[in-house]
Amino acid sequence: MHYYDLRAGRVPLPAPAPGYDPAGDAAHLFPTGLSSPATSPISGLQILDSLGEGHRFVVRIPDDWNGDLIACGTPATRSEFANDAIFGDFALARGYAFASSNKGIPYNATVEAVCVTPDPTLAYPVPFDANGMRELGLVVRFGALWPKAISVRAWHEDLAKLIVAAKAHVRTAKGREPKRTFALGLSNGGGQVRYLLERSPELVDGGVEWAGVYWSAEDNILSYLPRFLQLMPQYVRSGYRDKDVHDAIVASGFPPDRLQEVPGHRSLWDDHYANLVPHYADLTTFLFALLLDPRAESWVGPNPNVPNPVSGARGGGPLNATALALPAARADYVPSPEAKSAIGDFAFSGALERPLVGIAGTADVFITPQHHAAPYLDAVRSAGRADRYRQFLVDGGPHVDAYVAYGYGLRPQLPFAWRAFDLMLAMVEGESLERREDAALISDPSDIR
Repeated sequence: MHYYDLRAGRVPLPAPAPGYDPAGDAAHLFPTGLSSPATSPISGLQILDSLGEGHRFVVRIPDDWNGDLIACGTPATRSEFANDAIFGDFALARGYAFASSNKGIPYNATVEAVCVTPDPTLAYPVPFDANGMRELGLVVRFGALWPKAISVRAWHEDLAKLIVAAKAHVRTAKGREPKRTFALGLSNGGGQVRYLLERSPELVDGGVEWAGVYWSAEDNILSYLPRFLQLMPQYVRSGYRDKDVHDAIVASGFPPDRLQEVPGHRSLWDDHYANLVPHYADLTTFLFALLLDPRAESWVGPNPNVPNPVSGARGGGPLNATALALPAARADYVPSPEAKSAIGDFAFSGALERPLVGIAGTADVFITPQHHAAPYLDAVRSAGRADRYRQFLVDGGPHVDAYVAYGYGLRPQLPFAWRAFDLMLAMVEGESLERREDAALISDPSDIR
């Protein structure tokens, strides 16, 4: 359908539903105080389509089309509209067609009472006190697990399928396919971009990955997050003063904690652990263990009675959860050989076939640069593709820019991602560029050159 204005917050979107928040997905990723690069209305076509049950994607084609396409990998398990504000407006303002999908994941996650959850073996019982969720006995149900599991390999392969479908829609609308295609992605979306440039390079001319997730059989989300879960309860109980525990967490591959005297936000680590929904480290360990490990098990009964891992407190009555539904089991989790084999099936090789620019934040407590940016750079070098990859570390950059609003001296990374696109274009076009040390620490977008 043709609209007067395709910009985020202005183009009509589907209505929200449980676990599905089209407008919120976009708004939550855009940093407070930053101006959109799309300063005036952009007219054109919005096309909503699907590649199968539970799958959705969006294609937008501005009337003043420049002849190229930007396709986006999608962060976390968010909707097809999650990229609208961070990348969609950027693309449309420059005349690019824009495409994004939900990776086949029908909804992100829903919070509900355990009595209505359809499968108690897949429900995450909230163990933390933030927002009173533990006291209310609430559980989280994930669209990546129910009604059917959507594998990480399928997430990665979806970006190639999206590009093929988007090109067909552009051809129908404009009479020809895009001349060039570029891929951009944040977090899991950045992992999609890496996979695309290694496995389906014929579909794309270059890419940008921001905090891209790294997967190898030995170094991955499930190999380091449990250690954080083991050590954080003691660190929180100490009032964030236990230096030995702090140093042990840093030694396991996390950036140093950032502390401040701000009510509700005293520790950046705790804001990724117990203090704020979505309890990134704990919830993610639960999700990916059940998604990737055939030996992983979980169960929670009516009126969840799981202990808070920091205080040990729980309600009256017997413990009514088993295996990964218990915080201690997540902290002790070790990927099985079968899990490692499953990860090896979609692991990265570093064998890039197209130019790629990556950025990562030094204050990313979740997709830490030590476990994601650094090993991918090593893989690219080992594959002999260093001439096709440029990587930058943003001083004080968090995982997502929403954390900048909490203080801690954090720096939004979105302007760096936009600047990285310009560098990637120059690489694609074969310009003679100043070569900087890879993984150089930078503090201004102009440092990306």
